[in-house]
Amino acid sequence: MRTLKIIKELVYYDVPQIFIAEDAVGIRYLCLHYDVNENGDLKYFSIQVSKERLNDFLKGHIDLLSMYRNVEQDDSFYIVTIYDDVISAELYNKDILPEMLPEEGFYYDDTFEDDEEMIEQAIKKNKPIIRLAFETQENYHDIDSRCLSAALVSFQSLVDSCYKKLNKNVDIRDSQLRVSTFKAASFDVELFANESLDMFGQSKLSVTLDEMNKLFSDDDDEVVRTLRSLKGFAANNYGKFINVLLAYDVSVNYKWVFSSSASEVHKRKVSSARLKSLQDIVNANSDLGTETHTYEGIFKAASVDNGKWTFVPDEGKEIKGDSVDTNILNGITLTNIHYKIICEASQQMNETTLKEKTKYTLISCDVLSN
Repeated sequence: MRTLKIIKELVYYDVPQIFIAEDAVGIRYLCLHYDVNENGDLKYFSIQVSKERLNDFLKGHIDLLSMYRNVEQDDSFYIVTIYDDVISAELYNKDILPEMLPEEGFYYDDTFEDDEEMIEQAIKKNKPIIRLAFETQENYHDIDSRCLSAALVSFQSLVDSCYKKLNKNVDIRDSQLRVSTFKAASFDVELFANESLDMFGQSKLSVTLDEMNKLFSDDDDEVVRTLRSLKGFAANNYGKFINVLLAYDVSVNYKWVFSSSASEVHKRKVSSARLKSLQDIVNANSDLGTETHTYEGIFKAASVDNGKWTFVPDEGKEIKGDSVDTNILNGITLTNIHYKIICEASQQMNETTLKEKTKYTLISCDVLSN
């Protein structure tokens, strides 16, 4: 005989119908009400469950009947009795009667509770909260570290580039995200933003997330329109994020809260099949992955032999790059002549440091003054 305590009620109708209990050593039990004895004591048919398996059920990945038909270990059936304020569990090794089992097709989904928790977190932290749930076909409770790191880096890059595209003269540090927790069963990553919510419970990041959401729309035309409006680094990073997920056969569900005043959780589920079709859209619009930048300043170095150059803009940091045609650099005078240059810029990631670097390719050069 074991004494239990209820840690979470899942379904309540007059009395608890389904609940999770725990014994003195932390073993968890999933309990289903099936009878009331002659003394009025509540009887529950119960199974021992691991935290991972329980998480599968709570996330709606497995139905209740399957939980009982496919127990994780032998001798894990118990009869749980509630009398007075005592909850006891006794091992059950007899025949399982049909009335003791749940009906087929019952799935539990704790989405509402998760949403309430996210809203509460956003209010408490006064920051936008984002959750990414990475799902494998087998619904593992872990994830390849290379997949997780690459996915988070490319997602952060997508957020950063969209944020800069949509909001002029902003501090890019405000779009940086920080991981606050991990959860199993659909490997969930919770992040919060550096940017705080304003007095109305809003943030600039909300505009970014709204626009990003259109990139994962079920409407192909909306995806293309959004991709064209965000062309450049944002489109490039979007493609990288999709490629990472497909490379590791991972789908993604995500949701976010950016307005504590509206108390609304925004959600999107993106299946593997949809990711593949989005990749096709990106490949068909590959020209959107670069940006064209114009600078005025002086050349610090220029080589006709290999097309390499170094340029010091009047505003901003020194940049280096190569040339679409080495002849562009013919006759370049260093240091004291002002030039207007046009470059194609694309982002590349260092596989070792996971840091991004901008690659510049010179496509035209004109003298501004002598």
